[in-house]
Amino acid sequence: MEDRREESMLSNRLSGLLEIFGREKVTSFLSEYETGRFCKRVDNVQLIWLIVGFGLFVHKSYRELFRLINFGSLKLPSRATLAAGRKRLRCQWLEELQSRVVELLATKKQCPGAFYKGLRLIGIDGTLLDCYDSDSNRKYFHRPRNQSGEGAFPKVRVVVLAELGTRVLWRCIIGSFHDCERVLGEKLIKFLKPAHLLIADRHFGVAPIIYKLFDASVPFLIRSTKSYVFLAEKRLSDGSYLSRIYIGKNDRICNRPGRIIRVIRYTINDPVRDDQNQEHVLVTSLLDPKKYPAKELICLYHQRWEEEIAFNEIKQTLHAGEVLRSQSPELVKQEIWGMILAHFVIRKMLYQTAKTKRIEPARLSFKATLEIVHLRLEKAPTGKRRSTRSITAWFKMLIEEISFEVIPPRQPRINPRVVKKRSKATKTKYDYHRNPPHPKPNFLETVRMSI
Repeated sequence: MEDRREESMLSNRLSGLLEIFGREKVTSFLSEYETGRFCKRVDNVQLIWLIVGFGLFVHKSYRELFRLINFGSLKLPSRATLAAGRKRLRCQWLEELQSRVVELLATKKQCPGAFYKGLRLIGIDGTLLDCYDSDSNRKYFHRPRNQSGEGAFPKVRVVVLAELGTRVLWRCIIGSFHDCERVLGEKLIKFLKPAHLLIADRHFGVAPIIYKLFDASVPFLIRSTKSYVFLAEKRLSDGSYLSRIYIGKNDRICNRPGRIIRVIRYTINDPVRDDQNQEHVLVTSLLDPKKYPAKELICLYHQRWEEEIAFNEIKQTLHAGEVLRSQSPELVKQEIWGMILAHFVIRKMLYQTAKTKRIEPARLSFKATLEIVHLRLEKAPTGKRRSTRSITAWFKMLIEEISFEVIPPRQPRINPRVVKKRSKATKTKYDYHRNPPHPKPNFLETVRMSI
């Protein structure tokens, strides 16, 4: 088994990226979880790299991807063999591998923009992914519906803790379309520490989440809805004020103790923006107005959009807007974990390049880096050419090429809530339209000339 594993890793092109994951982490993980081969013709190392490859090469089929990443392999398994091997590989394996490999990258010296007053900026948000419209996926993940009918594809809800300075998707949880983002997000609070500053949208600005953050001593900066009533108990010098938040409906009326928070209310005076007269409300546990001025926190809140950009990198750049190819819930989760690992590969390359060139990671193009990896992967050292020196030289070439892909600073965001063109009314596809009977094999017999 050991000889076979070493042989496959020597011939695997993607094993050149093993240095990004950390060779010791992957080796210890495999030695701990590998109890036997999941496929006779493909070992577990190749199978894991195949799933990571789905995130890097979304348009390639099973056999094309296996041929690409396994240089010098004379035996090319069939698609059925590779698919059967995937079914025997539990998605919990990939989840555990992601938790060991994906790490927070930024340091205060190399990436100061990822911190605020010594606190690491962490964002939490959720997104939806389209998966293959199979019976099992529809039953497990569900499809959205409205007055016009059901949506086209089942939706997978993914809630993520992200490092905003580097856009690394750090900790994730996968649920169905009907799962609430808040409920899923509460399960991720256990990963946060007092050295983190959690930034979140108003969907997470509810009392149960804020109380859990207080219990974990995690600082936060969260937008709240206008429907929450925050009575001013003490006005502060920067225009914000101290108030209390209550978890119970009648706690304020019954004079039960609440949690002290700081409330920042502001509007934006810009005629270009549609929401210039809309009042925004931020709540935070950072109570000192001198150490944490209100205007600094207002500007800091917009760092939350770095996580939205990371979602766009996965959905539009890595996955090119395509539907997840897997046809069962377990394989869908497996594919998502592989896609997050692939995203971390590109993000760590960007961070290493930014650290070398002393620029912010956000100033380097994610799309261009992915294209460079596609082009240079064929030159990755494999077989007898593979050594520590050759891998170091290959990475140095990659980083040097990525360093030229610097993009200008991003302009302030404007996103009006309008659509360019309304969709036309068309007939809806229902379940009974699936698997229609085949037409007659002889087409000429069905032809009738019109008079």
